[in-house]
Amino acid sequence: MKAPYLTKKNFEDLDLNFIFDRLTLSSPYGEAAKRSMKPFLKADQPELSKIYDQNEATLDLLDRQRAAILLLKEQMKDVKQLEVTFDRIAEGETLSITELFEVKQLSMVMERIRAQLNGLHWERTVKDHMLASTEAVTHLLDPENSGVGAFYIYSAYSKRLTEIRKALDAITVTAKRQLNAAIEQLKSEDYPILSNGELRVSVRDQALMTRVKADARFDYKSEVPMYRLFVVKGDEALKHQKSLLLLEEEDEELEVRSKLTETLKTHLSVLMANTKRIGEIDLLIAKAQFSKAFSCVRPTLTESPLVVIDAGRHLKVATSLERSGKKFTAINVSLKKPVTLITGANMGGKTVSLKLIGQLVTLAQYGFFVPCQALTLPLFDFVFVSVGDFQSIDMGLSTFGGEIVEIEQALKRQHEFGLILIDELARGTNPLEGFAISKALIEHLSRLKSRAVITTHFDGLTEVEGTSHYQVNGLSNIDLELIRDKIEAEGAALLHEYMDYKLSEVSSLKEIPKEALRISELMGLEQAIVNRAKEIMGGSNGK
Repeated sequence: MKAPYLTKKNFEDLDLNFIFDRLTLSSPYGEAAKRSMKPFLKADQPELSKIYDQNEATLDLLDRQRAAILLLKEQMKDVKQLEVTFDRIAEGETLSITELFEVKQLSMVMERIRAQLNGLHWERTVKDHMLASTEAVTHLLDPENSGVGAFYIYSAYSKRLTEIRKALDAITVTAKRQLNAAIEQLKSEDYPILSNGELRVSVRDQALMTRVKADARFDYKSEVPMYRLFVVKGDEALKHQKSLLLLEEEDEELEVRSKLTETLKTHLSVLMANTKRIGEIDLLIAKAQFSKAFSCVRPTLTESPLVVIDAGRHLKVATSLERSGKKFTAINVSLKKPVTLITGANMGGKTVSLKLIGQLVTLAQYGFFVPCQALTLPLFDFVFVSVGDFQSIDMGLSTFGGEIVEIEQALKRQHEFGLILIDELARGTNPLEGFAISKALIEHLSRLKSRAVITTHFDGLTEVEGTSHYQVNGLSNIDLELIRDKIEAEGAALLHEYMDYKLSEVSSLKEIPKEALRISELMGLEQAIVNRAKEIMGGSNGK
C-alpha cells in the first residue's frame, strides 16, 4: 500500500483542521466534497491548475455578484441527502410516499439552483459543475403542474385509480345524504343529536340512556366520566363496499409507486450527478469566501524544486493574535537548497515558521488559495512533519525514540520528492549526541531529492554543504535597557510585543544567538548567575 501524502497526525500538526473547519458549507453534499478532498500530486498538475482557474472565477463572481452567490448558498441549504433513497431506487425497491415527496423536493430545489447558476453565467464563467435539468423528474412527480412541494398519488397516474376514487366519492355522497336524512328523523323524535350524527348522553340522564341503548339506529362509540357517546349507524352495505374500494385504492397506489420508482431509475444518474455537482459548487464558493476573508492568493506551480514564500501567515496563530489586538509578523522564506535551517530563541517563533511552510504547501496541493502575498512551489509526493511529543507508551519509547521512528519513515521515501519538516531535531537526548545525530541527518538529507526544513539550537550545523540558514530576528535589534523597566512593571507577556519574528537569511557561518541569556536578564535572573553563564559559554565557544 502506497504511503500517504500526509498522515492524520501530520494533518493535525500543521493545524489544517483549523483551516478546513472554516469552510462554510451549505449542503450535506458540500460537506461530503470537503471530506473527500485529496492533495494533487505531480501527475495531477493540469487538474490542479484547472481548480485554481475555477477558484479565481468563483472569487470574481463573489466580488461582482455577492448577493446572487449568497442566495445560491441559501438555496443549497434546502438540499437534503438522499443517498439511501437513491440506493433503493437503484435496487428497484418501491419508494414510499415520503421518499417520493423528498425526491420531488430535491428535484425542485435543483431546478431553482440551476436557474440561479444560469443567471450567474456559471457554466461560461467557472466552466464546470453545471447542473443538468431535472424538469422531467419534477413533472413526473407533479403531473398536474401544481408547483407545490407536497406529493400526492394523483388520480392522473392511473385510469383504474380514477375510477376507484370516483366510486368512493359517490359512496361518500350517498352516505352523507343518508346520514342527513337519519339526523332529521331523529331530531323530529326529540333526540338531542349533533349535526355530525353524534349523540352525547349524560350519565345522570338515565331515561335518555335507556332509550338510546334500546334504539337500533345508534352505535355505542366511547365514554368519558360524565357522559357516553353514541353515533348514528350507517348503511352496512355502503360501508362494506367502501372498505373493498379502499383496499383496491391501496393496491393501485402501490402499483403507481412501483411504476414511479421504475421511471425514477432512468433519471437516477442525473440526480446523483447533480448532487455531486452541488457539493463541488458549494465547496468552490466556500473556498472563495475563505480566500476573501483571509486575503489568500493563487499559488504559482513550478517544475523547479524551489519553494518561495512571500509574506506568509500562519492562520491559526494570526487569528489568535488578532483577537488580542496584535498583528502576526508575516514570514519570507525561500527553500533554495536541499536543507534549510531555521535558528533562533525558544520564544522566537521557529516552530510557527516551520508549520507555516508546511501549511501553505499542503493547502496549495489541496487546491486552496493561500494566505500570503505570493507562493511558488513544486508539487511534492509527500509532506512529513516532526513536531511535538512523539513519546509512545505502547512501544516503550522516549520522546527521542518516538521522534527517530517517525523520521525513519520519511527517510524510507528517499526516492520520492517530499517536504520534510523537523522541529528541534534530537531535542529529547543529550546535547553532544543530539548535535552528532543532527549533523549526520542533515548531511544525509542534503543528498536527497526532497526539500527539508529543520529548526535547531545547535551551533555548527549550518556549516554542512547543501544547506541554507535563516535566523529569527528575535531580540537581536532591541535595546534591553530601554524595555527592562516596562517588562518588570507589566510582566513577561510584554516580551512578545518586542520580539521580531521575521526570518533573516544568514550568509555567514556565525554561531546561533543565545537569546536565552538576554531573556533571563529581562526576567530578572540574578546578574551574577547571568554573568557566570556568559563566562561558561565563552569558555566553551558557545557549544
